[in-house]
Order: sequence, then structure tokens, then C-alpha cells
Amino acid sequence: MPEVNTFENLDYKSLGGWIIEKNREIQQYIKATGGKWDDDRLTILKTRTAEVEGAQKRYDQLGTVEETYKRMVAQQKALEEPDPTKAIPFQGATIPASQEEMIRRAQTVSVKSIGEMFIESTAYKSMGSHETERRGYTFAANDYQPVLKTTMATTAGYAPPNDRTSIVIPYAQREPRLTDIIPVDPTALSSIKYMEETTALAGTNAQVSITEGNAKFENTLAFTERTVPVETIGTWLPVTVQQLDDVPGIRGIIDNRLMEFLRLKEEDLLLTGTGTPPQISGYLDHSVNTQARGVDTNADCVFKAIQACRVTGFAEPDAIVMHPDNFTPIVLYKSTTGEYAFSPLSMDGGVTRLWGKTLVLSTAITSGTALVGAFRLYSHISRKMGMTIQVGLNASDFTTNKRTILAEFRESLEVYRDTAFTKCTGLQ
Repeated sequence: MPEVNTFENLDYKSLGGWIIEKNREIQQYIKATGGKWDDDRLTILKTRTAEVEGAQKRYDQLGTVEETYKRMVAQQKALEEPDPTKAIPFQGATIPASQEEMIRRAQTVSVKSIGEMFIESTAYKSMGSHETERRGYTFAANDYQPVLKTTMATTAGYAPPNDRTSIVIPYAQREPRLTDIIPVDPTALSSIKYMEETTALAGTNAQVSITEGNAKFENTLAFTERTVPVETIGTWLPVTVQQLDDVPGIRGIIDNRLMEFLRLKEEDLLLTGTGTPPQISGYLDHSVNTQARGVDTNADCVFKAIQACRVTGFAEPDAIVMHPDNFTPIVLYKSTTGEYAFSPLSMDGGVTRLWGKTLVLSTAITSGTALVGAFRLYSHISRKMGMTIQVGLNASDFTTNKRTILAEFRESLEVYRDTAFTKCTGLQ
């Protein structure tokens, strides 16, 4: 992470941009660790987080001061406004009849305050020498009529200033979750090569039991080299120099959104990438097992898919990727006595499980389809570079005062055993 820059001397608006930038740096630092934390990294993270929390506290304090100052200015301005009853109209102006009557009354009618009317009231004068008695006195101010003015409201008068906050609500997008169940490691290679054992036991294990004095039987092993290319996933956005200069923190907002766009596209390709360059080959592009629902329930179909991974792929699945709509019939299924078959307790702690497997609910997978598999043991992501943000000039950017912000990363998906995964189809 970059060195810490003090925020003590920043003004209110600049401090807001500073906080956004530091939050972005912390997010990048967390992603760059790849989930591997030691005491030094935790100390750095704790220090940076504490600094941002201190800056946020100061930002809130400055905001309070800013609002107080604005109220004081507004009050002072109101006190300095001239009395319209004493204003001298410009030469030749005509005073409306209603305003003329109001001015006449203000100049001729003696208006008494509430205090003056109380002193002159009969109730006060009747106190006499009984002022020490503890009794109440009733005083009615029926004759109190202050000078009336036309009501001035914000709908028809002078609307108050209302500065927009720095809060930005992002467009509704799904939360990328697929990479949480897949191992990820960095690589310096442009393609990933590995060996796969493609022949074992020659279909059936050769005889290993022999009689005394006879030769042992031969077995067969064969390996095949597999190659998976590292492909590039990227996007860019043009932005004017004025936009970057005039709006504090806009660069951080743009960077975060571009990175989010990349993660969403990455999730799509991990599931349905065609394998035709420049796309990676996603899980559903491989020769995985297929389990059709038929007349089964969604839950039954998923269980049979788990069994297919065990029986055909000799692998124990660890996760299920399913569209939220296909989970609804499972979680809302009730017995004939009205009891839920799916216990809400299985969703406790933020981790939803189905048949004991982690359930990843995502609209990235098509409704009606689910993917069951041993993601952690038989698949892997190799990243040649982390998510990188670059700013440069593109085409006529120099003469049009624009900058092009580019976000990209390179990675491959290796699926080591196709039959360790099963696709469910026809889900309700």
C-alpha cells in the first residue's frame, strides 16, 4: 500500500475525496494479499483502517461546523434584511393598495407587546399588596394583534440552498461470489500446462493375486499434457480532465466501478466462456456430467448430481451454484402438515447449505441450470496480473481534454477433472 498521507490540514471537501481514495487503496491491498495474511500485513491493514476511521470522524466534525456556519450566515442575512414598511420606492413607482394599507397600519397603529399588555391588565393591577400570595392570575391577550405580513414559504418565496451530499448510490448489480469457492494463485506464464493421468488400470485393474512361482501381471499408466491459455479481460471508460479536476474522489468512484464490471464479466466467463480466444473455457464448456430433473424435485435433482460426481468422477463436491429462482421451490417446500422441509437453521451465519454443500446463489448462471462440483480440488484460477487501472491518452484525447481509464487483468481457468462436476438441467 502507498505511504500514509496526513489528512489533518485538508478542508471539508478535500477530506471527503481523501477518504474515498484511502478506502480504494485498502480494498486493493486486501485483494492483493490473495487471502494470505501474516502479522505484518494485519498490522498494516489495522493501521490504515484506524487512519481512515480517524479521518471519517474529523470529516463528520467538519460537516457539523459547515452546517453551523451556513445557519449563522442565513440568520445574519435575515437580520440585515431591510424593513419593507420603511422602504422608499424608486421615483414614479406605484404601491399596490394592499401594501399601502399595511404600511399605513404599521405607521399609525400603536402595537403593544405581550409584556406591555400584561402590565396594563386588570389582573396585574388587582394584585395590590397580595403579590406574596401564591395564587394564579388569568390574563387574556384578546386585543393582541401584531402587524400581519404575507406568509413567505419556500414554495412561493426564496428557496433555501441545498448542497448535494457526496453519497453515490451505484446501479443495482449482482454481487460476484463464484471466485470465493475457487482457488486462485498468481502466475508469470502466458499459458498453463499440466499433466493429466488419462489411462489408469487399463479399464479394469490387472490381476494382482498370483500363485506361487508365477509371474506378476502388468498394469498400465498414461499421461497427457494439457494447455490452458491465459486470456485478457478488460474494459475502459473515457472521462474529461475537467470532470477529474472538479469532482473530488471521482477517480476512486470510476476505478471501483470498472473493477466491479471486470469481476462481473469474469464470473460470466468462468461459467459459460466458450474457450474460443479470447474467451476462457468456462465450467459449462467442459464435458461435465449432466443430470436432468425429469419428474424429480429440484432438491432431488441436485442430490443425484452430487451422486454423479461421486460415482462417475470419484470426487466429493464442495459447492453448488444455482439461480435464486430455482432455490425458491426448495426452501419453500412444505410437508402435508405445513412444516418446512428446508430448515431455516441451515442458513444461519450467512452460509446457505444444501445437502451439506455450500450453496452459491447467483444470477450469473441461467435459471433452470445448476452446477455441482468439487471446485476447490479439481479446478483452479491462474492470474498473470492483478486487476490493474491505467490512465492514458487514446486517439484524440489530447486535443479534447479527455483521459481514458483502462481496467484489465489476465487469467486462466483450469478444470482438472470434468467428471468432478455435474450440470443440473430443467430445474423449476
